[in-house]
This record gives sequence, structure tokens and C-alpha cells, in this order.
Amino acid sequence: MLKERWRYGIIGIACALALFFLYLLFRFGQVLFAIFIPFFLALIIAYILNPLVEFLEERRIARPLGILIIYAVFFTIAFVFSVTAIPNLISEMQKLGEMLPQYTARFQNFLLSLQSDYQRINLPESIRQALDQNLINLQKGMQALLERVTGTVLGFFSNLLAILVIPLMVYYLLRDIDSLKRTAVLLFPKKYRNWVVSMGSEMDRTMGAYFRGMLVICFLVGVLTYLGLVIIGVDYALILGLVAGITNIIPYFGPIIGAVPAVLIALLHSPGLAAKTIVVYVIVQQLESQIIAPQVMGRSLGLHPLVVIFALLIGGRFFGLPGLIFAVPFTAIMRIFLKHAADAAANRSR
Repeated sequence: MLKERWRYGIIGIACALALFFLYLLFRFGQVLFAIFIPFFLALIIAYILNPLVEFLEERRIARPLGILIIYAVFFTIAFVFSVTAIPNLISEMQKLGEMLPQYTARFQNFLLSLQSDYQRINLPESIRQALDQNLINLQKGMQALLERVTGTVLGFFSNLLAILVIPLMVYYLLRDIDSLKRTAVLLFPKKYRNWVVSMGSEMDRTMGAYFRGMLVICFLVGVLTYLGLVIIGVDYALILGLVAGITNIIPYFGPIIGAVPAVLIALLHSPGLAAKTIVVYVIVQQLESQIIAPQVMGRSLGLHPLVVIFALLIGGRFFGLPGLIFAVPFTAIMRIFLKHAADAAANRSR
């Protein structure tokens, strides 16, 4: 009985520490994200590239030289992409910027016509006022969204220096990854080191598989969306395909977020084109969920869908887009930590 209480006490302490860490993250999350986001991105890229570095190392290529070879291949691909795709992307963005006032005007006219249509119906005054207020809120929301997108683009260029530091951080992470792991383990008391190594190994495998799988899935979703939109004749297919690929990182809600801009742009041309656009996104998501994801991911994070949705709601509420992106892997890390803490408590109670 005493051992059982001791076991539950250890689990309770681990949960309390996890909750305290979450509180600190919620309290100072915005500042921490602003400071550590380049490091997080560098860590993700290192996870993705590490198997390639190890593959070259097995071929007796020194680790620093292998990293430089991968960098050379990557920058060559980036150069080819910049020569071929970037001009088209810039052209589409310029065209979208020129057409954005017209699209906004069309959308506002659509809302006004919708408002005049329902005003002809004999609705109670309270319902009419509520609808009027909702339409006004919708217009304000559209304007705020445009301002937020502009601010995000400007913020990207203002943080360009931090972004340029990321390749250097990735190089040192990949070069010294083994020594960094050994140093991290040595920070713990000797009797806990085996437990830390076991937990860290599972976290390493899980996060590596997750990030590499998501990169492949998002790339395929972006390409398939781009091809589908080109076939049905939607404008700005390259931008919309890029948005679909990026937002696909967010489980459940990401595909909807990525589809909304495409459907709105298609709707400004015709309802039929909007319906075709919806069909394209549905087909791509069915291919992703039924064929691509099961083949690419290979393993699950071990999270129940309700836990994933709850984590996304919390992450999006407190941290915005970065919270949506990192909520699921962070929750998976916490699950692994709590599982190993419970196992350790169970072993000690025997």
C-alpha cells in the first residue's frame, strides 16, 4: 500500500512539474517564441537532415564534410528553384497585390447585396440587427486579416538576420550532435542517466520521424494542390499550393485554413469554379489521409485525436500560428516524459 502511494506520488510530482512548465510557457510564451524560434527551426532542420549525414558517415565521409556536401546539394536545388519558381511566385504576388483592392471591393459588394437581400425578408428587428452586426464584424475581420498578412510579411524581412543564422546553427547541431547529447545526459545525477537516455532516445526517434514525415507530406500536398488548381484554372495556383503545403502542418484545421483563400478567390470568378476548387482540396486531403500519410509517417505519435484537438486549441489561443505548429510535437514529448516517469515510479515500487 505504501509503495502504491509512493508510486502515485511520483506521478503526481511529474504532472505538477509538467503543469508548472506549461504555466511558464503560457505566461512568457510570446517572448520565448520570439527569442527561440530560430533555434527551434534549426533543431527541426537538424532532425530532418541527420539521417543523411549519418548515411554519408557510414560511407566513411567525415561528418563535417558530409554536412557541407548536403549543404551544397541543398543550395544547388534552392538556386534552381529560385531561378524557375521564384519569378513566377513573385509575379503572382505582384498580381495579387494589384488585384487585392478589387477583390476586397467585390467581396464588400457581395456582403452588401447579401444584406439587402435578407432585409427584404420580414425578419424580427432583433434578428435583423444581429445579422447587420455580424456582417459588419465580418468586414472588419477581413480588413484585420489583410493587415495581419502584411504585418507577417514585413516581420519576416525584419527578422531576416535571425533567419540567416539558422544554417550556421544547423551545421553545429549536426556536427556536434553526439557530444551535445552526452553533455546533456551528464547534467543529470548518475542514477537517473539510464532513464534520461531511454526517454531521450524515444523522443529523438519520435520527433525525427514526425518532422521528416511532415516535410514529405506537406511537400506532396502542396504539389498536388498546385497541379489541381492549375488544371481547373484558379489564379495564383503557386501561392495557394504553397499555403496548402504550409498549413497542412496543422492537424485537422490546417487543410481548412489552407482551402479558404483558394475558395474565396475562385468564388470571385464563379460559384462553379469555387465548387471545383472544393473538390480539388477534398481529393488532395483524401489522398493525403488515406494513402500518403500512412505510407510516409510509418508511426503514430501515440496521441488520441481529442488530445490533439485540445492541444491545438490551447496552442493557437496562447501562441497563434507557432503554437498551432508546435502544439502536437510538444504534446507528444510531454506524453513520452509522463510515460517514462510512470514506468520509473512503477519499477521503484516493486
